[in-house]
Amino acid sequence: MNEQNKNQNEPMSPLFTPLRLPHITLKNRLIRSATYEGHGDANGYPLPSLAELYGKLAVGGVGAIITGFVYVSQTGRAMHPRQCGIDSDDKIMPWQHIIRRAKEIDDSVKIFMQLAHTGRQTLQKATGRPVVGVSKKKCGYFRQKVEVLDEESIHEIIAEFANAAERAKAAGFDGVQIHAAHGYLIHQFLSPWTNNRSDRWRDGVLFLLEIIRAMRSKCGCNFPVLVKLSWSEDQHPGIDLAQTVATITRLQALDVDGVEISYGTMENALNIIRGDCPVDTILKVNPIFNRMPPILRKLWKRLFLGRYLKRVMPFKEDYNLDASVQIAARIELPVIAVGGLRAAESMVEGLDRGIAAVSLCRPLICEPDLPKKISNGKSDRSRCMNCNLCTAHVDSKRPLQCYQGNALVEDGGKSFQYKTLAY
Repeated sequence: MNEQNKNQNEPMSPLFTPLRLPHITLKNRLIRSATYEGHGDANGYPLPSLAELYGKLAVGGVGAIITGFVYVSQTGRAMHPRQCGIDSDDKIMPWQHIIRRAKEIDDSVKIFMQLAHTGRQTLQKATGRPVVGVSKKKCGYFRQKVEVLDEESIHEIIAEFANAAERAKAAGFDGVQIHAAHGYLIHQFLSPWTNNRSDRWRDGVLFLLEIIRAMRSKCGCNFPVLVKLSWSEDQHPGIDLAQTVATITRLQALDVDGVEISYGTMENALNIIRGDCPVDTILKVNPIFNRMPPILRKLWKRLFLGRYLKRVMPFKEDYNLDASVQIAARIELPVIAVGGLRAAESMVEGLDRGIAAVSLCRPLICEPDLPKKISNGKSDRSRCMNCNLCTAHVDSKRPLQCYQGNALVEDGGKSFQYKTLAY
């Protein structure tokens, strides 16, 4: 039997079967999870280079691309200097050019814009506005004074999300994803750790439901909407698995297209992604730390680093998969798992256990064509080393890139070079 006939007779991997969601069909079950790209200018306008990145991912074989988190208002902007926005109508046309160019490269991929508001997880110097949140409780990482949102401000933010979704639709996106995870504003409403209100917004799910209803009103009932949630967090009392199931059960009535299951908040940011802690790079590029004189950085490392690292969860593969499977067994919506997925075998196992799709972040920074390699049998595992230098440089002005190639990087007090990988 020749190789061509052999391949034709082999059963198709479940990873490459179509995924039919309520309002959209994806060509396969491999999704590029929202990944900060650093391809925006100082005012949040997307740069043309972003289209090339999306085109490379599309050619690489993913079924869908979810953009890095895009701010819905200036107040909701993150501290990252090259974050993109969708907070005004004049950003529609630049996004149209991005989507048109990416679709010209490969029109079979679906592209979703992730919409986000940081709430208390930002810096006032980055937004130029007071930092706002569901309560006065400060984030232990950002340490900013928080102004409590009143009824009027809450409705303004709901409208900002809806307007952002309408702009995304006008720009040609196939759908949106609402970022309700990782400690950002919607997560702050959902979490008992931050939401200590006594008014009707004590029901934190209500805020998310009202955002979805407002989006439906603006964009129509058939416009695809995904939601990203943290199934648990490090704080207690905080979000847990049972609460996440209860939240998603209420989302079902609004006919969302699926939920992506992640973990954690920026209180312990490395617990969201796990892996190495490139501390010297973080101290050098992070706006919270890089203003410190070198002598104070050394002092911080000596006095506080050990204590911090004790709170960091060790990396293990598929670290959100079991929770995602448990959630999928209790709800009716499609569940997408993200977090530490490296081996094709475990991705398929997740599908066999009831999840609808898998979502990849760092593996696609390292190898944008990983899905194609898995499909044609050239690879069964990501080459990502979980070094997290790509994550550390999110806080710099560098665009997204993998640091496992030829680029020299600095960490541990000395320059070194990771082994060269074939792309």
